[in-house]
Amino acid sequence: MKLSQLFLITIILLAFNGITLAQNYVGSQSCQTCHSGIHSDWSKSGHPYKLQKIQNSQPPSYPAGLMSQKTVGPDVNYLLEPGVPQAPKGYTWGTIGWVMGGYHSNARFLDALGYVIIGDSTRYNLPTKRWVRYVQSPPGTQMYNYSCYKCHTTGPSPTKTPPFDPYPGIEGSWAEAGVGCEACHGPGSQHVGNPSIKPPKDGYETCNNCHARDRGTQFTWNYRVEWLPETSTSTGFIRHREQGDMMFASKHDQANMTCATCHDPHKGVYYEQLGGIKPTPSCETCHPGKSIPGHGPEKATCTDCHMPFAAKNADALSPYVSEQSAHFWKILTDPITMFENLDTTVATGKKFIKVDGNGLSGLTLDYTCLQCHVTQDVNWAAQYADNIHENGVSVEEGEGIPTAYHLAQNFPNPFNPSTTIDFIIPEASQVKIEVYSITGEFVATLIDEFMIAGYYQREFSADNLPSGVYLYRMTAGNFTKVNKMTLIK
Repeated sequence: MKLSQLFLITIILLAFNGITLAQNYVGSQSCQTCHSGIHSDWSKSGHPYKLQKIQNSQPPSYPAGLMSQKTVGPDVNYLLEPGVPQAPKGYTWGTIGWVMGGYHSNARFLDALGYVIIGDSTRYNLPTKRWVRYVQSPPGTQMYNYSCYKCHTTGPSPTKTPPFDPYPGIEGSWAEAGVGCEACHGPGSQHVGNPSIKPPKDGYETCNNCHARDRGTQFTWNYRVEWLPETSTSTGFIRHREQGDMMFASKHDQANMTCATCHDPHKGVYYEQLGGIKPTPSCETCHPGKSIPGHGPEKATCTDCHMPFAAKNADALSPYVSEQSAHFWKILTDPITMFENLDTTVATGKKFIKVDGNGLSGLTLDYTCLQCHVTQDVNWAAQYADNIHENGVSVEEGEGIPTAYHLAQNFPNPFNPSTTIDFIIPEASQVKIEVYSITGEFVATLIDEFMIAGYYQREFSADNLPSGVYLYRMTAGNFTKVNKMTLIK
């Protein structure tokens, strides 16, 4: 055999092997045929939009109709909806190659050659609707490394493949932009060829591949929760994508709960109507009778205090409120701030939230109380924090006229046959609250009238309804919010 023939055969075999390896990933569209409902839920979540390629110089697209009003205390009230208004300054959509995010928290950008755009006003924050700095470096671009895009794509590899040769800014390659079905379930070619061969479902650790920083690495801070001080204020926030490490330092992990205990991994969590938080088990399932006497569900729900927005990706909304929920659940009731709850011995230059002798950790009172009680301090909060569920606390003083719309979680929930819904109106408004089945059929109108500013509640009776999950939606002025409630008979 001639050398030229051997070379040609080698090239053909390598090419065939490359095709075979590429075909291990079949793409999320291949899953739609047999799993249409799950595929539809996934398509409305944030996972497909972790990385989106710009086509024909058009802006990125997101699911239509997603929006929710977010209120935290007296100072934070904003309408959240997906989307990016324009390309970064100095760029057009024709010179942008990919958009990272833009669904819930923030959007970052790659140029047409695949380089990440960095510097002032290169990251768009959706909650604050501001352009903010991305990477504390001079303006310019940097490589899009595997360590980043491995959590933004499906089938990531540090090895360059021919389709990525035109993009010198991208270190390697991937099979599908965004977090698709095979990012969690693994390559699907065998399953497509033989449905009896099931893909893996390692939900907890699969989530932690991206939702726990440096999980499974050699770093000495593996399993630790990093905390970053703010440069513009005297506070700080948990670094984003630390949910798994926070849960590892909680009693929920010790009770063998996983992400999928509370989350439906195929659905979104950031827009209430997406149903990514399972109705059962709820907090009340394991912690019954834990309302706060004198505080009431119209003041704060379980998650308002135990899962505050203490983790930051791009921008802060107030000194103690950012965009991502904490996943410790435990509240430290000592009169200390987070600065006094840090361990700086793990790695030089990094700050981590302390853990106790049992490996447990939690949030200090500044992030759980002062997000709403903005004129107080941790010494004031500590007076009420111990045994607050038993002793209660009145927060009625100085209540005055409310400053933000709010639709509280119904209480009790689950319920049978009636439950109470609290809501807040900061100004005279036409208010409508309607109830729907989980599939969208209209059930009842609880209120539809013009109301003055104030604190209100309405009772909903479900005597004639079957058990199930129901939605209740409030609209008033420009405010719209949807919550879930569960009827169990």
